[in-house]
Amino acid sequence: MTTKAKSLPPKLNKFMHPRNPYRTPPSFKKLATKYPDFRAHCTYDLTGKVFLDFKSPKALRALTTCLLDQDFGLQVNIPDDRLVPTLPLRFNYLLWIEDLLTHAAHRDSKQTVIGADIGAGAACVYPLLGAKHFRWCMLATESDQLSYTSAQANVQNNNLQDSIIVKMVEKDSIFMGVLDQEEVQTQMMICRSREKQIEDNESLKSCGASNFHTLTSNSQNVEEEMDTMKKSRKDRGEPISAPTGVVHEKVTTGGEVSFISQMIKESQLLKAKIRIFTTLIGTKAHIKQIKKALDATSPSCSVLTEFCQGRTMRWGLAWTYDPSLQLGQVKSKKQIVTNKPLVLMMPRSLMTVYSVTAAWNMIKKWLHYLKVKVHVFKSTKYFVSANVKAFKPTWLHLRRKKREDKRKEADNRKGDTKLDENNSEKTERTQCDMIYREKAKAEKEISQEVENGGEEGKMKKLKVCVPDENFENTHGSSNAIPIQLTSTKCCNISAGPNDANSEALTEISESIVEEQKLEITQEKDKQQDLKKCKVERLECILRCNLQIKQSGGLISLEAVYLSGSHGKDGLNQLLQFMRNQLTKPVL
Repeated sequence: MTTKAKSLPPKLNKFMHPRNPYRTPPSFKKLATKYPDFRAHCTYDLTGKVFLDFKSPKALRALTTCLLDQDFGLQVNIPDDRLVPTLPLRFNYLLWIEDLLTHAAHRDSKQTVIGADIGAGAACVYPLLGAKHFRWCMLATESDQLSYTSAQANVQNNNLQDSIIVKMVEKDSIFMGVLDQEEVQTQMMICRSREKQIEDNESLKSCGASNFHTLTSNSQNVEEEMDTMKKSRKDRGEPISAPTGVVHEKVTTGGEVSFISQMIKESQLLKAKIRIFTTLIGTKAHIKQIKKALDATSPSCSVLTEFCQGRTMRWGLAWTYDPSLQLGQVKSKKQIVTNKPLVLMMPRSLMTVYSVTAAWNMIKKWLHYLKVKVHVFKSTKYFVSANVKAFKPTWLHLRRKKREDKRKEADNRKGDTKLDENNSEKTERTQCDMIYREKAKAEKEISQEVENGGEEGKMKKLKVCVPDENFENTHGSSNAIPIQLTSTKCCNISAGPNDANSEALTEISESIVEEQKLEITQEKDKQQDLKKCKVERLECILRCNLQIKQSGGLISLEAVYLSGSHGKDGLNQLLQFMRNQLTKPVL
């Protein structure tokens, strides 16, 4: 009786990061031609196709070192009994961190990143790739003497000692006692200043502000544990690749959950110095426990992602205590592909003109009414794609809002009517009082200037306009309501004998006016800055992509949820608002 061979799970390369060069497997034939060390581990069939023995640790070591040299220009030596890193997974992880820095932390490409890799391993692959490919400054820690010596040698062999600091630490050390050392912080600042000097020499534009986007990652120390590897591979067949590395590189004291939980606790103490914390999770069964431990520390934001490569899956967890960061904006390729859109069909009977352009104009009108931010990616006769960001749930409780607006409008009309009646009476009395006060004031000033005026000093002529003497007789008593002031008399008076005082008063007056103008301008700028800061602090409650397209003679609106605190329920509510507009327009 023969048993059926277990079929291998499908490859997951299509879900790898879009910028990962290993989405397309490397050419073994090309590597064998270029590198004799790799060729020694290859076999060939009759057609000349090259095969590699993945069960051989030496073959895996040769593959990794050749790829590091070919794709990144890194010469790496890995001791025989140490862990051989798989490049597709490592590069997926680093690309994800780069996305977090770019999209969530809004890091400019010219700003220097300072990263810490806890447990760098003998290959020191994360710091080497971070410094060489991403131009980050890296701190690598290692507790094993042989791995530390190998990591330091690999850094020096690639002339990256100005960008990478390798630090020997005590066993089970994570953050505390390492990142808080003054010596380490000083070395990292020197490393950053050297990196900046290199950028200046290459005529790169400097950012000016020292806004560090510091990240942390741990690599080999939280790989699979021996017992969980066996459980997780149930019904999946034997692993294709040979296991490499010594026990302490693959198993941590207390297990993966204990190590990451300790890492999470220590992250609270360094939240003012480190913006983003990340870790790699090797076993899916541990995710729930780790997330529970993370939630207990109340981070400002956290996100879980999947890393797919070959037939292997791993998980990445990132968190921050900085409220300005929105880590959830970064999605994995698998999350994007498997995120099914919500569809709204546009009925032909409810549209005057049945076209994609007409449908988009109608939808655009609704979105404008809701006061959401719209960015159009592409707009043609048959297809429209746009991104929508909402900061308030303006599509909820519209009927109640309309009733409240009508009631307020009616109350305002009543109040305005009474106010107009009162104001008209006050205005009439005020106008009369003002006219007679100005007349009395002008007459008093004329008499004083005539008495004080003399031949000495220069005479400065001022023109004062006074109401006609017959004004009161013409319009009756002082309580009469003046309809229009039609007659005035003008007389010339002298400003007095002391012109120096007059000029000084004029200068003081002008300076006061200028100061008042400056204060008004500054106050306006301050108000604008406050409004701008308020807008920047607004939380995006819903971010989605909209696509309007025509297929089979029918026009549809497809909405894909991306992120936001209101989740997919918020997107459902937005689409329900649009359905209501189609059947019963209220705009």
